[in-house]
Formats: sequence, structure tokens, C-alpha cells
Amino acid sequence: MTSTSPQTALLMGLSFLKGVGPAALKKVAKIPGFHELSIEQLSLEIPQLSKALADSDAWPRALEAATGQLDEMERYSARALSPLDREYPKLLSATKDDPFLLYVRGTLAVEQEQSIAIIGTREPTSHGQQTAIRISQFCVEQGWSVVSGLALGCDSIAHQATLDAGGHTVAVLAHGLQMIAPASHRKLAESILEAGGALVSQFRFGEKVQRQQYVQRDRVQAGLARGVIMVQSDVKGGSLHASRAALEYGRWLAIPYPTNKDCGNEEPKVQANLLIANGEDSERARLLHCTTAALERVLILHSKADYSTLVNEMNLSNTLVVQNQDSLI
Repeated sequence: MTSTSPQTALLMGLSFLKGVGPAALKKVAKIPGFHELSIEQLSLEIPQLSKALADSDAWPRALEAATGQLDEMERYSARALSPLDREYPKLLSATKDDPFLLYVRGTLAVEQEQSIAIIGTREPTSHGQQTAIRISQFCVEQGWSVVSGLALGCDSIAHQATLDAGGHTVAVLAHGLQMIAPASHRKLAESILEAGGALVSQFRFGEKVQRQQYVQRDRVQAGLARGVIMVQSDVKGGSLHASRAALEYGRWLAIPYPTNKDCGNEEPKVQANLLIANGEDSERARLLHCTTAALERVLILHSKADYSTLVNEMNLSNTLVVQNQDSLI
């Protein structure tokens, strides 16, 4: 495990200045030798910094906050990453709204680009549970890392099935790495770390759960993966956030088709799957917040035999890991 680099530590300190977000940090990171310049010199280049430093106490406070973060990272054996670091996931940095600063405990996949997100409802049917397990095992067999959100239901099933199969998994959290939510998944989180996986978050140490942060978490899940498999969801499920993000990022989305039993029972948690599989293109695009052209990247899995389409998609995109080189620092 590496520690936080000096460049990333400085960027983290700047992030504590009022009005300085990912866009401003990207501008700073593009300045040659920025980490060797004084804060006054940097402020001449970046308007957001100049405005924030109008308060003479702003920078000392920011440095103090950054020092506190570094202390917490040491306490939890964690580190912060930015696109300046080789370890920062290229798939994530290729998205238009990457968090720029990523906090990590544990070990990311050696081949980070060979990652796939498996997500779904917190209340899957028995078939949904079986599907999450089977797909996770299949991903491990292919040598892929499984990304999910450590939530109840499909997420935790995917993580556990991956561990049981001897695979690598990454849990994306919607809060700082000082806690685990739900608390019932603390043991699972520790198992992920012990097995050589990772816990990651775009949120600083000390930040607790807020409702809107789950949407941001879901987008990071999609950003870390070559494609997303949405096991089950209703038409208003939170899993749709990551599914929509996958298509928005130019990646693929796979949807397992519900069983006859689940369809016959009119299970609420499979209604999004049914609409995406059987609906008119206009309805499907409306649900997924995408263009009809993007629907070409939606894969319907009717049985385990269709899992080979996931392999094909991974192989086809193997040379297209990062399409937008301008987004990289």
C-alpha cells in the first residue's frame, strides 16, 4: 500500500478552501511544478484560489484540516489519490464528473480496467439473490474485479459471493471511511480488506451519511467499472443511478431477465428489468435517461448462457479503456 503523495496532499489542502472544487483542482494540477509554488503564486493562476484567499485565515485553516485528514488516514491505513497518482483508476478519471480526490483503504485491482459493477435492489427476490451470486462467480472466473456499494441486498450478496469464489472486490461508500453503513456490514467490509480488496469513497474522513451522497456514490461505482450489471430494480430504484451513469459514460449496461415466477407474481423489484427488456425504445430511454442510440449498449441476459456477451463486451472495449485523454492529468 502506498501513502498519500505530496502533490495529492497539497490538492487535498486546497480542496478545503471555500469555492475550490474538482474543476479548480484540475486547473491547479495542470500547472507545471504546482506543488513547488507558494499559495500566493498559485492564486495568481487560479481565480477561485484568489477569491478564497481573500480571507487571510483561509489557508491556515485549510492546512489544519488537511493535516487532520492525513492523521485519520494514518489511523485507518488509508490514503488519498488524485489523477496525478498512477494508482488512481483511469476508468474513473475518464468520466466527466470524476471526484478528483478518492480516499482508499486496502488494495485496488491490479488490472483496474478489468472491473465490473454488480448492483441491485436492497430487497431482491430469491431468483435475484441467486443471479447476483452466479454473476459474481462468473466474473471471478473471468478474472474481473467486482465493484459494488456494500448496501443491503444485491450489493452485499455480490461482495460476499466474490469473496467466497476467491475474487477481488471493491466497495464504494457514500460517506467517509471512518465508518461502515449499514453497521451490520462491518464484518463484510473487514473481510473485503483481509482478502486484498478495497473500500473507497469520494467523501472525506469524518463525513457521515447524507441522502444525496448515495447518488454520487452510485455514479462512482459506474465510473470505476467497464460496465454495470443491474440484477434487479423497481422503476424508481436507486440502482438506476449507476445504470444511467454507465450509459452516460459510454459503457454498457446488462439486465438479467426476470423469471416467469417473478413476472407472474408481479414482483415490484423486477419492473425496471421488464421495462428495459420489453418496453418501447422511447420508454426505455426515458427510464434510463439516455438517447435511443445509447440503448445499443444495453444487454439483456435471459440465461447463464448469455453471460458470454459480457465477455464479448469486455473484449471489444479492451482497447478503448480511456477514450477522453483530455480528462487525464
